[in-house]
Amino acid sequence: MPYSTEKAALIADQLRRLATQHPHQLAGQLSNLEFWMAEAAAAIAVIGDYPARFRRLRDAQVAWVSSRDVKVRFYCPACQGECEFSPGTPSAPHRISSQQMDAARDDVRRAAAQLLLRLYQSGLLASSELDRHVNALELPIESEDLG
Repeated sequence: MPYSTEKAALIADQLRRLATQHPHQLAGQLSNLEFWMAEAAAAIAVIGDYPARFRRLRDAQVAWVSSRDVKVRFYCPACQGECEFSPGTPSAPHRISSQQMDAARDDVRRAAAQLLLRLYQSGLLASSELDRHVNALELPIESEDLG
């Protein structure tokens, strides 16, 4: 699994776990809320920066292969050995789809929203703090969710 989506999945899973803790555990997690929201923001930023990082990686790899006329041997799954058409020019790296990246970003945002709503509904988080995090992370929380 690619780093960008793996990091997002790890953070989202942790935020969801935190949101389901007992009230006394949840109260303890409040002291680490800034850390967890920073982790969510970092995961979202990694996803946002992915297209530019990927283009740099792809362009550098393609240029390096081209400038050295690199050839590699390919594995043939049919005969389970070296492909008869080897060696050949290695293909460029493959990009993670925008849909996968969007899904990972949305997953982090939903999980952060779940934790924040749980803290708010438990009376542990003031509405001003909730609003600050919602705005900073562009979270999918509507006023109807607060009731």
